[in-house]
Amino acid sequence: MARPGAYLQGAHRRFGDPMTIRTFWTPEPMVLFSHPDAVREVFRLDPAIAPAGQSWEFLRPFAGPDSILLLDGEAHLRERRLLQAPFHGERMRALAPMIGELARAELATWDGRVVTLQRMRELALEIILRVVFGAHEDHEVAGLRHAIDATLDGVRSLPRMLAMAVVQRDLGPRSPWGRFRLAVQRFDALLLETIARRRAQPGGGGGAVLDLLLEQRDEHGAPTTDRHVRDQLVALLMGGHDTSSATLAWAFERLARHPAVLARMRDGDPAYLDAVVKEVLRVRPALTIAPRLLLEPVRIAGHDLPAGVQVAACLWLAMRREDLWDRASAFRPERWLEQPQQPSWIPYGGGVRRCPGAPFAEMELREVLRAAAGLRLRPVRPRGERARRSLLVIVPERGGEVLVG
Repeated sequence: MARPGAYLQGAHRRFGDPMTIRTFWTPEPMVLFSHPDAVREVFRLDPAIAPAGQSWEFLRPFAGPDSILLLDGEAHLRERRLLQAPFHGERMRALAPMIGELARAELATWDGRVVTLQRMRELALEIILRVVFGAHEDHEVAGLRHAIDATLDGVRSLPRMLAMAVVQRDLGPRSPWGRFRLAVQRFDALLLETIARRRAQPGGGGGAVLDLLLEQRDEHGAPTTDRHVRDQLVALLMGGHDTSSATLAWAFERLARHPAVLARMRDGDPAYLDAVVKEVLRVRPALTIAPRLLLEPVRIAGHDLPAGVQVAACLWLAMRREDLWDRASAFRPERWLEQPQQPSWIPYGGGVRRCPGAPFAEMELREVLRAAAGLRLRPVRPRGERARRSLLVIVPERGGEVLVG
């Protein structure tokens, strides 16, 4: 939890691939694979014998029972189709100018020392409020932002979430579980009120994702319930807020230490900008693993694994293998111009569990970095920031500090 990147790399150097670790959030041992052939086998496992949702069970109190994060099989595929539809194609590309405008407005306020993780959390949330909720009025944006911020701040600590999942005892409003329960209740009340208001005024969000979710029908043809829509919104928040802000903070942390990359971005070459996006996602992925729980024995890369263990593709290691990547730890966007296709670039996972919002996330990163190309960035400290965990995502230990100007 404290040093996930250093831990994984040190363990890989000592034990090789695959290796077995034990984690606090799953009682079962976890076997990690990072070679691309083995990773593909993991991603192709039948969800009926290797469900992924059970690996995230500790998130249920916040994510909700209908969250795509916890579902498997047909239920997961149905949710996936519903959630990924708004984030692809022409509809997604039409959002780019708005995201660029919000990014330029945010970056124009930067001067001196900036903790980019916090500022990118604010920007990512502003984008979600507009794109997902269709919020445009100042009072609506402010109310949603306050409730979401307060709740996410309460669940970003993985040790706290795990402790509450294990000891689900409410010892009063000042106990950890009591404070969490009250925060989620306030959060749910605001979300359900927003959903009810939008049902009463169809299309009131100007075609926002929430409007599309409210048009859904379940497998029996009935409108989806408000609680189901609530769980979908939470999944979009968890998947599109903290992951995007973490990746953006890492991007600024890297660019501040690589002025030549930032200078080349100012030339406006779209191919080079795409290369920077891919390299940020490679060298500093927001997620480290993509786990599944084995319900039956399987054979992966010549290894027999018994039922009852976790098996995971290790995204962090797969994109840092020295035998697959030239100078794997170096931040070199030009590698993507030299070799556009790479076998183990998997920042969003893979298979049926690949992040449904991946195209939107890449577009968001691209537009923010395009807006940032004119900044003058310097690192606060010469040494690069280490990785630390914030719930599911990996963030810079000092929040991606940079000096602007």
